[in-house]
Amino acid sequence: MTTPLRIGTWNVEYATVAKNPARLARLMQADADVWVLTETHDALSLASPYAAASTCEQRSTGRPGARWTTIWSRWPMVAVTTDDTQRTVAARIQAPGGDLLVFGTVLPWGTDPGPDPAAPARGWTEMDRVLPLQLAEWRRLREAHGVPLVVAGDLNMDLGGAPYYGTKRCRAALSAGLAELQMRCATSTDQVPPGKLEHPPIDHVLVPAGWTTRVAEAWEGTQDGVRLSDHSGLVVEVSARR
Repeated sequence: MTTPLRIGTWNVEYATVAKNPARLARLMQADADVWVLTETHDALSLASPYAAASTCEQRSTGRPGARWTTIWSRWPMVAVTTDDTQRTVAARIQAPGGDLLVFGTVLPWGTDPGPDPAAPARGWTEMDRVLPLQLAEWRRLREAHGVPLVVAGDLNMDLGGAPYYGTKRCRAALSAGLAELQMRCATSTDQVPPGKLEHPPIDHVLVPAGWTTRVAEAWEGTQDGVRLSDHSGLVVEVSARR
C-alpha cells in the first residue's frame, strides 16, 4: 500500500454531551482513518468525510441515542449484519489498497450479568460464553467476504504483559483463537511506546498476522485534568498489508 492506514479505538465512557467537544478534539488530533468507538452516543459525531455504522439497537442502560459500538470511516463502507446487534457492528470498508472488513465489539467485563436478568452471569462467566461465539463469527464473516479482517474495540483484557485486567483463561482463549485465524493483537502491552499509558490497554486492534503495524498514538482518558473516559485510546498505523 502507498499510504499508511490508521485504525483507532477508544471507549468514550457514555459520550456525555458536555465533554464531547474535548473528546472530538482528541479524536481529530489522533487522525485515524477508521475509528471504532465504544460506550458511545450519536451526539459524538465526526464531521465529513467520516460516515458512521452503529449498533442497530439502543444501548439498554443508556440515554436515548446511546450505542455500545460505532464505526466511523473516511472511506465508503457498507454495514454488515452481526449476531449481537446491541454490542457489535461490522462494515466492509473500501480502503485504499483494498477492501477490509472491520468488526467493532465490546466483550463482557468481570461483573457483566449477561442478557438474562432472571439468571445473571457471575464473575467472568459471560466472557467465557461470548468469546468463543465471537471468534467463530469473526471466522465466518471473513470467509464470507474474502477480505482481511480487523477487529477493534473494548476487549476488556490486557494482552502481552503482566496481568492487569481479565483472566488467564480468557487471554488464553483469545490468543488461541487469534492463532487459528492467523491474526494478532497490534496493541498488546509490549507494543505501546513506554511511558505513554499508566496501565496496559484493554481496548485493542486485532489485525492479520502478516500486517506491519505500530502504535502511532496512545493517550490517557484524562486530558489536561479533565476526565474524558475511564479508558485510554490508541491508534494503530498499518504500513504494509500482505
